Amino acid sequence: MTQNADRSTGALPVTAERQVPPDWADANGHMNEAHYLVVAAGATDRFLELIGAGADYLRSGRSFFTVETHIRYLAEVLAGDRLTVTTQVLRGEGRKLHLFHRLHRGDGMLAATVETLLLHTDLDTRRSSPPDARIAEAIGRFAATHSGQPAEGAGRFVGEKPSRPGPSAP
Repeated sequence: MTQNADRSTGALPVTAERQVPPDWADANGHMNEAHYLVVAAGATDRFLELIGAGADYLRSGRSFFTVETHIRYLAEVLAGDRLTVTTQVLRGEGRKLHLFHRLHRGDGMLAATVETLLLHTDLDTRRSSPPDARIAEAIGRFAATHSGQPAEGAGRFVGEKPSRPGPSAP
């Protein structure tokens, strides 16, 4: 997976870029649902590198653990399609890091969103703990930059019907 920290879309960092390999396609020729999470997990890892929580941080005994993920499949992705992922910090306070990844196809169509909640963890105790000050500051900078940007679909649950304007049914 090619990941590029230098490119960005607006204020959101591009955290993953890749072409969908043929072996990721299901019988319908679409990218299998498990691979949306693979792409998003790579974007999370790249974001953690951007804030200084990469391999060296992990070796120091600290990390972020994913505790919840929600994927919305919005448009077809086919084998051979190019994907670009941007990452938005929805919340980054204390031990919690709440990310919102957008997966765009090469034609610009929003194909999926992946919302991820992570907890900072001390690897010795295997319990949540506050991140180092420099990591918390980096998260805070991203959160401040990303605040006020829309994140349509964030916070939804499985089966929730999208809100529609107009009168409600009796």
